[in-house]
Amino acid sequence: MAWWHIITEFLNKAMLKKSNEGVGLNANAALNKEAIDWLYFWLGSFTNIYLFTLAVFFFTQVAGEWKVLSGFLEALQEPYLGAVGIYVVLKEIRKRRYGLTSRHRGEIFVFLWSLLLFISSIFVAFSSLYDFDGIYKLIITNSIATMLVYIAGLINRP
Repeated sequence: MAWWHIITEFLNKAMLKKSNEGVGLNANAALNKEAIDWLYFWLGSFTNIYLFTLAVFFFTQVAGEWKVLSGFLEALQEPYLGAVGIYVVLKEIRKRRYGLTSRHRGEIFVFLWSLLLFISSIFVAFSSLYDFDGIYKLIITNSIATMLVYIAGLINRP
């Protein structure tokens, strides 16, 4: 039994009126729509802030001056990839189990990562001001991982 079923059972038994009493709230529907939307919001916020911060660090070249924040970005790489994975899994479950179309557009996110990879690669290849540093490595790793997850989702569409 999944962890959210414990919460729905609790809400159904302790806090909500039973459905045979005529008045009540379907806890499964409420939790699926509201809690998942909040999770999408937080995952989306985290992943977009991470993308934006890497882009700013790369183009302003302040990674050497802000070593602590650069190290923090490197430490957040695995949680970022985990957040992308959770996002995609939840989106696919929602599509397959409930037949809901997603209101969250991951395609834009994948496009932004691809654009960042393309532009930063041009800067590294053709400008002496940019090097293959830790921030560029993070851009490559996260861009490719994001694109692979998206492509796998396209291949495995319901």
